[in-house]
Amino acid sequence: MAAAFVGEAFLSASVEVLLNKIVSKEFLNFFHSKELDVSLLKKLKITLLSLQAVLNDAEEKQITNPAVKEWLDELTHVVFDADDLLDEINTEALRWKIEGCPQSQTIIDQVIYLYSSPFKRFPEAIYSRIHELFHRLEHFALQKDILQLKQGVSNSIWYGNPTSSVVVDESSICGRDDEKKKLKEFLLLEDGSVSGSKIGVISIVGMGGLGKTTLAKLLFNDHEVEDNFDLKAWAYISKDFDVCRVTKVILESITFKPVDTNNLNILQVELQQSLRNRRFLLVLDDIWDGSYVDWNNLMDIFSAGEKGSRIIVTTRDESVARSMQTSFPIYHLLPLASEDCWSLLAKHAFGPYNCRNRSNLEFIGKEIVKKKKHIF
Repeated sequence: MAAAFVGEAFLSASVEVLLNKIVSKEFLNFFHSKELDVSLLKKLKITLLSLQAVLNDAEEKQITNPAVKEWLDELTHVVFDADDLLDEINTEALRWKIEGCPQSQTIIDQVIYLYSSPFKRFPEAIYSRIHELFHRLEHFALQKDILQLKQGVSNSIWYGNPTSSVVVDESSICGRDDEKKKLKEFLLLEDGSVSGSKIGVISIVGMGGLGKTTLAKLLFNDHEVEDNFDLKAWAYISKDFDVCRVTKVILESITFKPVDTNNLNILQVELQQSLRNRRFLLVLDDIWDGSYVDWNNLMDIFSAGEKGSRIIVTTRDESVARSMQTSFPIYHLLPLASEDCWSLLAKHAFGPYNCRNRSNLEFIGKEIVKKKKHIF
């Protein structure tokens, strides 16, 4: 069972990392600069999404179905190969950006430089390898239908899923002590926020899988933090930042009971009354978007709270954090160090137990850590 965990537990996150790389600005700019067919990237993205959508079902069925287990094992190898290829492209894109084209040369010399070896051959070779990668992944996409794998709700950035619990086992967390200490200082700051605003907004920004939600949970459950606030609430937001829905979700998380109205005015009045003259801590987890106007409407309601109240926002998009009128410097969460990645993986894979094949599994696990580039 441990081997299965090490092999498949992070596959969905691995696919997510690939998707993040494919849609990155640097990646697309490199493709455009080399006049490569961007439609191939779109096809690759769609194929990856179709595979990611069935991973939950596959990970359940592989326990009793050897064919599904083999499908997952082979897909894992291809995904790791894909990660290596995309890293190679990103490295070349960065090198090209740093070196650039010699500005002192004439236009004719620059054109010759751009289309001479190795710069011309590299994009052609890369395009060919991406095309091959697409066909390999497309093969797995066809097989998933034969294996009757069904789409389910994925815990990925593409199909946001509410956090089941805000409780966290601190013994299972590795490498976030410094981050927690720094953000805890913001939460406990006596004189309001750095900007002097009544309600302090703290934004944690980072790509999917870095542990933004986990870090927010550590802060949310800290005893010293808890003693500093009259009430705490956690609201999972995801992609749909509809002000009515968000207000309703926040109200339900504060009152611990369902709200059966969709009347925005009623919701806003009830939320304002719940917060009035109380110092609150509110976590808005996994915000994807949100207009300046909608956020201002919410802040008008939040202002009913006592001075020193805090709102923690987790998001993948820095522009979202800026639109939330962050009261403290935006906190960019960095990947874990390799040692912390391995400690985290080992805790989940082995727990407090030793197993007969641990040395072999450790080798596999450390290879996964290398492939994951510190993203967990």
